[in-house]
Amino acid sequence: MQNYLSKIELSKDLVMTIFIVSFVGLFAVANYFFGFNLALYVITMGIGAVIALLYPHAGLYAIITLTFIFERFFTLVPIALGRSEYKLYPIDVLFGALLLGIVFQLAIGTLKLKFRKLDLLLTIFAILAVIYFFVSAFVLKGDLSLAFSTAKNYAFYSLFYFAAFLLINNKNRFKELLSVIFVSAVGILWFVFYGIAVRHGLWSDFTPLSTEGFRTLAFTHGYYLCMALIASLVYIAYRSDLYAKWLIILMPFWILGIIGSMMRHLWISIFLAIAFLIVMFAQGARQRLEQHAKNYTVIALAFLIIIFYCATLFPRSAAYESINGALGMLGNRVTSIASTSSDESIVWRSAVWQQSLKLYAHDPIFGIGFGEKVSVEIGKYRDFVEVRNIHNSFLVILVQMGILGMTLVATLAAILGWKVLKNKFEDENLQMAAYISLGILVFHLSAFMFQPYLEANLLGIFFWMNLGILRRLYESNMRHQ
Repeated sequence: MQNYLSKIELSKDLVMTIFIVSFVGLFAVANYFFGFNLALYVITMGIGAVIALLYPHAGLYAIITLTFIFERFFTLVPIALGRSEYKLYPIDVLFGALLLGIVFQLAIGTLKLKFRKLDLLLTIFAILAVIYFFVSAFVLKGDLSLAFSTAKNYAFYSLFYFAAFLLINNKNRFKELLSVIFVSAVGILWFVFYGIAVRHGLWSDFTPLSTEGFRTLAFTHGYYLCMALIASLVYIAYRSDLYAKWLIILMPFWILGIIGSMMRHLWISIFLAIAFLIVMFAQGARQRLEQHAKNYTVIALAFLIIIFYCATLFPRSAAYESINGALGMLGNRVTSIASTSSDESIVWRSAVWQQSLKLYAHDPIFGIGFGEKVSVEIGKYRDFVEVRNIHNSFLVILVQMGILGMTLVATLAAILGWKVLKNKFEDENLQMAAYISLGILVFHLSAFMFQPYLEANLLGIFFWMNLGILRRLYESNMRHQ
């Protein structure tokens, strides 16, 4: 088998990525432990922005790595000046700089944009989001802060579509992107091991469990690992090089992290994505995966037998109690999927969705606008829930922007997915890229029905990036470069 990633050298863009991650990561760590420091922010973000401006590829790669590792402590840290906060986040600075870099490279001809009618769908969606902000905030008198945040997520961060499409423009760039994803996912392993060791995932308190137990990994990190796992699955199905061997070793730990996130919708969504890929794979790739699955099963059974045997030798030991408690907690989490009437999160979602649809019925074409809240009553529970936070991204777009907004996003995703799906690439490397992007698209389409992904930059940017890569595959320019 040809070594797919072995020809990746540490290019200038990857070196610059390391510099950006180092400087911005320094700010993220210092801000987390010691609080916001304006001087450090200006220095580190200034250096990062200049590099991203001169090397837009490095800016994109750095955003992926920094988001994977630091999540909200990179993407949602405002500038604090006295008692005032300005929501210009570190990700905004880097993304704005790389967009300027892209514009400059387009102007001098280094990058080329062949604008198609398909791109109008996203362009119109972004423009609509801006219009909706002004109408919602100043005409409908919706919450200004909520309306601005929603518009920013839909209009500004959706530009990752064009950034990915323009920058990941040949096979070598896709290989670089893949290597960045894998390295970033390796970085998350620290969080996996930490959570298991202390029986509580770092930053997992932002998404409390609706059942008894605890998360050993934050939901966001579990989400990132799911995308890395999909890419890894495709890689080991088509390659047997050194990188594939490393991925085979790493994947069980990533799976352990995903399970430890205790996010049921991630489990369901990754299962659907893997099932889709297995159906789509060629016979040889399926056979290779089957062999890997057999090897994993044998090793896992042997490991479990040893663990349980050692634990039962000392039934009153802390190890036995930990294993028994973990199994019970996991079992309750799994069975709660079927117990829709007794699970608080499922009952809450059902009530919020019903009330949101009642509001939507008032204007199904254009929606209710941004910055609105919905009244929810469940027994003694009464609250006003932000429509952007009703835990279903597609329903959020439908309710806020009506059939008009939802049609634009759905049509774009459907056309790109279908065009790439039916295109059988002669180049196996491109076919791998197509399977990875399609698998992630299936994962997104399922997961987004259960959480506000597109309404949070640390989650939604990867949806837009993936659509941009599908757009590049649809263009098929990689084939000739």
